[in-house]
Amino acid sequence: MRKEWKVAKKYNYLAILIIAVSFFAACEDDFSEVGSDLVNNNNFNALLYDSSSLDAYSVKITGAQTNNFNNLLLGVYNDPNYGMLTANVVSQLSLGTTGPDFGTDPEIDSVVISIPYFSTAIDIDGETTIYELDSVYGNEPINLSIHRNNYYIRSLDPDNDYEAQEYYTDQFSTFEQNYDAEPLLEVSNFTPSAEEIKTLEYNETASTDDEDVFDLNRSAPRFRFHLDVEDFQQLIFDQEGSSELISNANFQNYFRGLYFKSESINDAGNMSLLNFSQGNITIYYTDTYETTEVNENGNETEVTVVDREEFVLNFSENFNVFDSEYEQIPDQNNLYLKGGAGSMAVIDLFTDQNQLDSIRDLNWLVNEANLTFYVGDQVEDNENQPDRLFIYDINNNQVLSDYTSDISAIDNFPFRSREIHLGPLQTDDNGDRFYKIRVTGLVNNIINNDSTNTRLGLSVSTNVNNTQVTSGRFGANAPEQLENIPQMQVITPEGTILHGTNPPANESSKRLKLNIFYTQPE
Repeated sequence: MRKEWKVAKKYNYLAILIIAVSFFAACEDDFSEVGSDLVNNNNFNALLYDSSSLDAYSVKITGAQTNNFNNLLLGVYNDPNYGMLTANVVSQLSLGTTGPDFGTDPEIDSVVISIPYFSTAIDIDGETTIYELDSVYGNEPINLSIHRNNYYIRSLDPDNDYEAQEYYTDQFSTFEQNYDAEPLLEVSNFTPSAEEIKTLEYNETASTDDEDVFDLNRSAPRFRFHLDVEDFQQLIFDQEGSSELISNANFQNYFRGLYFKSESINDAGNMSLLNFSQGNITIYYTDTYETTEVNENGNETEVTVVDREEFVLNFSENFNVFDSEYEQIPDQNNLYLKGGAGSMAVIDLFTDQNQLDSIRDLNWLVNEANLTFYVGDQVEDNENQPDRLFIYDINNNQVLSDYTSDISAIDNFPFRSREIHLGPLQTDDNGDRFYKIRVTGLVNNIINNDSTNTRLGLSVSTNVNNTQVTSGRFGANAPEQLENIPQMQVITPEGTILHGTNPPANESSKRLKLNIFYTQPE
């Protein structure tokens, strides 16, 4: 069953909202007592407190369940700070029709595998639509091959009371050891193409005298290649009438799916996100047979009929397996956020209960609260790091109230959605890069409504509107409440490094702090 965050209904907007965000200067000195860091701020006519105790540390993600995903990564991504990540795909196939009858004398014309990329139409040139690919990382070629998988993909787990079987990204070696060496497809120097796909489709309503027997179809860019006809003649058509094709259970034991294998060329590569839920393998074939036609005079004539047919194999159970050079978190002075099965950060607010009780006694009206995360100097440019981060409540496995109340939510434009709560990557007047995460609702509930303090998870994301989660496996220092991680963390290969609560002395101004702007009752 697909897991989802508890998210309030989102609102649609006709245009992108322009949001005014105010920035505030922090006090130079830090003190341990509540009320000692008060700054009068003309924007809010409010005071600033930035000395609440908090803790932040990195947690390694050793594996993530992905067989509940529709979209998967394929390729090689080399991060300058985290090293190489290879994403391969295991895909189980299902018969479009069980117990198929291919006709009297079928002959395969072609076999085509087709899986859409994520893309945006940006222009029209004559009759051709110009597309731009989304969710493609890196532009160096890789070697790509597709093999027959030999590892049986179970739907139920006999070792877990026959619950639904889960497959994780850390099972790379299992599938690397269980595929046919002879590939069904090899593509050297592969890079994803943004070109519109043009295909000819037979028009069944056209007469044989028509010139336009075929229609020209256009579709968005996709991973599309021709597979060997002889392979699928043997694998599928030669099995007609056998028990292998009588049901999908039998078929999936006989043909255990595909293994998409990526290999780097010269320690570089590219990685793309593919929509497997909209992909398939289509076998195009003709069936030739003799029949009798009766003409207008009642005379019978023997004719040869050629029917053009197609048989579809759907991608049914698909998941990622990863091979990563990033194995250990270097230190806990920084916060290491790395997509894929990489790492995330855990943040504990108000770790000093006495301090929190003192704040509560003051009855502050919280105007704004935010966490500002500064990017470390070891991250040299913005090209290889995410534009957005995602924060959530680990204890209760849900998004924050600030997420659901964010009026900047734009359902059909996730790149710029919810920028009040989840501020995008920005640069300050000193040229320092940062993300500002607004947590006003959360902090107000903790201080004024005596809500239980929560533990926060911080991860990378390329679509903050996607709040679905998946099961994870974690390093030894992970809190016991941490069981699930955002799906977007897994299918976003980029990473960044942020300053934590103890930066070097020369970077003390970039220390992670909780800034609370409040009004003091008279």
